[in-house]
Amino acid sequence: MNFLEYALYVKINTIFILIQLMNKGIFYIPCYPKKTELHQIVEEIKKSVIFCDKNNFKDSYFGEHLADKYEKITSSLGIISAVSTLTKKINLASLTTNLTFYHPSVLAAHLSLIDNLSKGRFVLGIGSGSNISDVESLELLGKDNRRKMYEILSLTKKLLKSKNLVNLKSKSFNISTQKKGNKSLGLGFYNPLYKDRKNLEIVLPALNPDSNNVKTAARNLWSIVISNFCSDDVVKNHIDSYLHHSPLKKVDALNKIKLARFIFVSNNKAKMGNLFEKNSPYMGVLKTLHTKLKYYNRLDCFGNLKDLKTRSIAEKLFIYGDKKQISIKIKSLIREYGKIGSLVYTHVPNTGNKYFDQSLKLFSQCK
Repeated sequence: MNFLEYALYVKINTIFILIQLMNKGIFYIPCYPKKTELHQIVEEIKKSVIFCDKNNFKDSYFGEHLADKYEKITSSLGIISAVSTLTKKINLASLTTNLTFYHPSVLAAHLSLIDNLSKGRFVLGIGSGSNISDVESLELLGKDNRRKMYEILSLTKKLLKSKNLVNLKSKSFNISTQKKGNKSLGLGFYNPLYKDRKNLEIVLPALNPDSNNVKTAARNLWSIVISNFCSDDVVKNHIDSYLHHSPLKKVDALNKIKLARFIFVSNNKAKMGNLFEKNSPYMGVLKTLHTKLKYYNRLDCFGNLKDLKTRSIAEKLFIYGDKKQISIKIKSLIREYGKIGSLVYTHVPNTGNKYFDQSLKLFSQCK
């Protein structure tokens, strides 16, 4: 074997190893037809998370909306609690917990319980309410919610780490247990995270290009999840921005980046075009959320695809093919972006049609 042959051998095997080590995740927005009952959604998600846990998915992410006929999961923390004792290994992340909807004392108490239920697998995704009607319902329209989100995060962290009675003051809160707390009775003391751990991972979503979330996450050594709506040019924008603003080495910074995608896997090539038809759950989710984003004037996350019709967006945005083709596309992602933390499969509702419903199972088998 000459030098060039050896170099090619090393390169091929390095790529193979990277592909083998590409972590998988799953994101439950979740978006369903309006007629679907909430209890059905909960049961479907529970079964799906258990499957992902058994098949070595590294991460799971859960969205929330207070009042939404299409996105009926009202609490990411609630659904994480429901699946925490049903799973063993998979990380359970909120995407997001809307911090401005909580008082820091309540939030700290909830996070401690959830992290102990999951034995330290909880990951905190933070937000301030992407559904503006939810923000309205809590009388938060026009408020400085982004600033307050970070204020609440800071206070919550301090409460979780506290060892004594507390007396914390900030612009919006005065949190004290010193007047009525009692050390001998244990009153006024907050529970810590699982085994008093100090390494709670924080995650921010990345949508529109030049995102402040990405810059903030990078500077604070937090993670990001790049939205499944982001076009390739916006994905590159987020990754470049994160790498530019992060003090970490490139390999460590890339590990903090998770990429969510609409992914469809089928070994029936003859029916692949059905993915883009009206009855496709993928198109159902895309059309519903595209319409909402348009209503709120937030289509910039689609980048150079934002002026296209939804079918055209889908044809360019979705990752689809048989297992071999998907593995090749994973390889292509690694070549283009480097070895990111995980490739996150965007959950779509079950339809009763095996052609669509077997996609997640087939994805779990892709290398």
